[in-house]
Amino acid sequence: MFRSAKKFGAPSVSYPDQLNSRLDIRRSNPTLACMRFLLLALILLATSTAISIAGESVQFNRDIRPILSEKCWFCHGPDAEQREADLRLDLEPKADQQNIFTLPLEKSVFHQRITSTDPETQMPPPDSGKALTAEEIELLKRWQAQGAKYEGHWAFSPPKSVVPKNDPNATWPRNTIDHFVLQRLRKESLSPSDEADKHTLLRRLALDLTGLPPSKSEIEAFANDPSPNAYEQAVDRLLGSDQYGEHMARYWLDAARYADTNGYQYDLEREQWVWRDWVIHAMNTNMPFDQFTVEQLAGDLIPGATDQQKLATGFHRNHPITIEGGVIDEEYRTEYVVDRVATTATVWMGLTMTCSRCHDHKYDPISQKDFYRFFAFFNNVSERGLNGFNPKAQVPSPYMAKQLEEANQAISTAEEQLRQAAKRSGLTMNQLQQAPPIENKWTVVVPDKMTSKGNADFNIKDDKSVLLTGPNIPNDMYELVLNSDEKTISAIRIEALRDASTVNGGAGRGSNGNFVLSEVEIEAASPDQPSEFKKVPIARADADYSQANYSINLAIDGKVDRTGWAVDGNTKIEDRTAVFSFQKPIGFPNGTILRVRMKHEYGGSHQIARFRTALHLSKKPPTPITLSKIIEKPISQRSETEQRELRDWWLLSVGSQEVREAVNKLKRLDQQRTELSSGYPATMVMNELPKPRKTHVLIRGEYDKFGEEVQSATPATLPPMAAEFPRNRLGLAKWLVTPDHPLTARVTVNRFWQQLFGTGIVKTAADFGSQGDWPSHPELLDWLAINFVESGWDIKALLKQIVMSSTYRQSGVTTPETLQKDPENRLLSRGPRLRLDAEVIRDSALFASGLLSERVGGPSVFPYHPTGLWQEINNRPGYSRTYKQDSGEKLYRRSMYTFWKRTVPPPSMAAFDAPEREYCQISRSRTNTPLQAFVMLHDPQFVEAARHLAGQMLKSADTDRQRIRDGFQRCHTRPPTDQETAVLLAELKARTGQYQSDPESAKQLLAVGESEVDSTLAPTELAAWTSVARVMMNLSEFVTKP
Repeated sequence: MFRSAKKFGAPSVSYPDQLNSRLDIRRSNPTLACMRFLLLALILLATSTAISIAGESVQFNRDIRPILSEKCWFCHGPDAEQREADLRLDLEPKADQQNIFTLPLEKSVFHQRITSTDPETQMPPPDSGKALTAEEIELLKRWQAQGAKYEGHWAFSPPKSVVPKNDPNATWPRNTIDHFVLQRLRKESLSPSDEADKHTLLRRLALDLTGLPPSKSEIEAFANDPSPNAYEQAVDRLLGSDQYGEHMARYWLDAARYADTNGYQYDLEREQWVWRDWVIHAMNTNMPFDQFTVEQLAGDLIPGATDQQKLATGFHRNHPITIEGGVIDEEYRTEYVVDRVATTATVWMGLTMTCSRCHDHKYDPISQKDFYRFFAFFNNVSERGLNGFNPKAQVPSPYMAKQLEEANQAISTAEEQLRQAAKRSGLTMNQLQQAPPIENKWTVVVPDKMTSKGNADFNIKDDKSVLLTGPNIPNDMYELVLNSDEKTISAIRIEALRDASTVNGGAGRGSNGNFVLSEVEIEAASPDQPSEFKKVPIARADADYSQANYSINLAIDGKVDRTGWAVDGNTKIEDRTAVFSFQKPIGFPNGTILRVRMKHEYGGSHQIARFRTALHLSKKPPTPITLSKIIEKPISQRSETEQRELRDWWLLSVGSQEVREAVNKLKRLDQQRTELSSGYPATMVMNELPKPRKTHVLIRGEYDKFGEEVQSATPATLPPMAAEFPRNRLGLAKWLVTPDHPLTARVTVNRFWQQLFGTGIVKTAADFGSQGDWPSHPELLDWLAINFVESGWDIKALLKQIVMSSTYRQSGVTTPETLQKDPENRLLSRGPRLRLDAEVIRDSALFASGLLSERVGGPSVFPYHPTGLWQEINNRPGYSRTYKQDSGEKLYRRSMYTFWKRTVPPPSMAAFDAPEREYCQISRSRTNTPLQAFVMLHDPQFVEAARHLAGQMLKSADTDRQRIRDGFQRCHTRPPTDQETAVLLAELKARTGQYQSDPESAKQLLAVGESEVDSTLAPTELAAWTSVARVMMNLSEFVTKP
């Protein structure tokens, strides 16, 4: 596989046979070895059931329900419309149907049908494709012979507290978990595996709790600490690290379908990363899971809700949103609500509720009416289906809130310093209140010449404004020529005016009625030399309104791509004004010619539709728009902020040097605070309509076919909502975390168990219904759920409890006996050895190399990415996006911060089974493909990481053997064996010879990646060690949790 990999960001490297045979876990013929292994696994699975039932009484929930649910309930289950012969097999038969289970078996209709070979009477019918196996028929016969007793579905009854049998002679158990596991192992005639060695334990623990391997110093400290509580101390340290919150949040992002784009065909950007920061912070501060639930589902409805609680509701705004023309608004709004129902039911209850959107659920007791009663909880958000981005809230992330608090303290100190300086200068408030008159000498000027890059038509209206019609290309530039007889001009004003001809009567030509003025450039010339234009520097720009993250200053920052001045033209339809003041007045003796370029480079035809220009004819710059409005107000009507702005402006005009310095210091601090507070976007959040929408059962799930009107309620098969709970999202959230709720705690602890062991106690973590798997350890699941609730829904306590167990600490090595009796490790006869997730593999490479950035939180980043891939997926004019790679530290942030485009997930992570995040996903598949080896060998991120690891090795010691030990330990936690060291030394020798004879190829290898190459190291030597590092990073052990 290595030999056939093609060049992708790095020179191809062919490895010697001894490396392929000794360092790779596969045999000399990998294909044949894999086939043998798979065949053995299939044979073992075929001859081993998850639950051993030989010699036991048949249990309905464990043994019979899965058969009936899979083979019978489609026609004889909860769905009344689909039901045949008025027979239900999901419930005990009605009185007049009791004879179907008559004994003896030979007289039973049920027995006759399931054992019949006659196509006319056989059940299930041959054409159903659901024929019963001989083993299933035998189980059904045994169940019937034992009385055909039904049981309510186990997951719909509250967890039962069971105390495991405590064997006083057993030395293996460390806590209650172990007693449950040992009891089950003995029942299956198995014994636990030995405890893993210290290196394995620390690597497993660090990867599970932080998503990163342990550092070299942590490895050495743990390996050399003989104290009995060394392991617990490591657990506590990892749980207390910032990296813990990042790692745990990553799992939640999958469940919350978090992405940085809207999905659907256009898949344009959105900015929800502030909500992502909220999740990281919640995990790091160990927010109780019940609070975590309530704030995300209904934080806005909590009495006196804080900004952070409102921000938390971004959870249910993470779904895809369409902007495509021609869609029906209500149809897509309905889809968003359905998505919330599906996500809530999956994440908190492990139920497939959307199966009842169009009809009653075919397998679980959830009616279509239940579905729409649940739907009603989420049907009251003031959103649209098309461009449904509102409601939004501009709220800092918890990390930025702390920085804002520090900035506010600095400003308070500077304010006091300014007051003292003003007092020493003899300035009084009375003087301040007598503000100078407004400098306002504007003259409207109609351009004499106007051109459009897109050949739009300019129409001059009676009020001297100009209306654009005709062609409307994605990115247009207007060039205006204004002639004036004036000799002194200090500013130009551009008014963006509403017009009835636009899409919404606003001032923009964009499809949503908005515009983005990317850049304004001004040049001036004398009428005597009309072709000799010179640039006019702009000192200041101000506007009467700017959209969040689209301030007027962005129109003079020299950047045009996707920045500029915008005004929320899709929601706030008003006339807007911008003023651009020059650094100094301009003019010529015989008048002045101005050339103005209005650039619109945002895309999507976001041009100004109607504008009017005016010139300020004075040596003095115009009074800023905001200050003019303040001065016009009576003092009693000015806000504190307005009075402060006016004060600063006045003090800079009349104050002493000390006062002006104090004002400027205060303005700098205030600007820093403004930049900090404007450095986060408006995040989509939930809200509630003042008057609830009516909710109806939708016939066949179609948005416009109304059936019976319903009120919000929880599924009838589950415990009812407490009478004191409000019938809204807040009441629903509280209901989900009531201590006696049968599902929430079970589903949650099962998901955390899945994170650590790869498979939950219930294998089908997303389905606790009748189609789901029976728990491998039902009593353990219930005990964990009850304990979790009683702990105050403490996530860290739950995780610590699990990782402290002997069950978790077992060696992951299989034996023929465990492989035969426990092939999937459902009985927990060994430790959890698993392929790592995509993000953990990439982060491990960066960590081992020393490149990983430890900064927590912040906007998404753009690391290395194949060129042109975004355009291949979406190349629609006006909506195509070019991937613009970041540089510096942003290339080395943790993978959870990588920009997530739904239609093009990060390709190197998609190769390792990362999801698209189109919908809620609480478990990932694990594959092993040649493409993964290709990524590991040739993706620039991994090649660059290998180069840095090589530099670390070269500087770590004086001998090659010691250097190999250092690098191997960074990658795999443990030191290499003598045989591994010998193979790697042989590889080093071979690569050294290769690069000495071909120094150009060494130069090519070292050129991969943007970080600087260490100039103190010889290029051929560094290249050879880079090849050794690539081998270390491409071993199975590197991508596996031990």
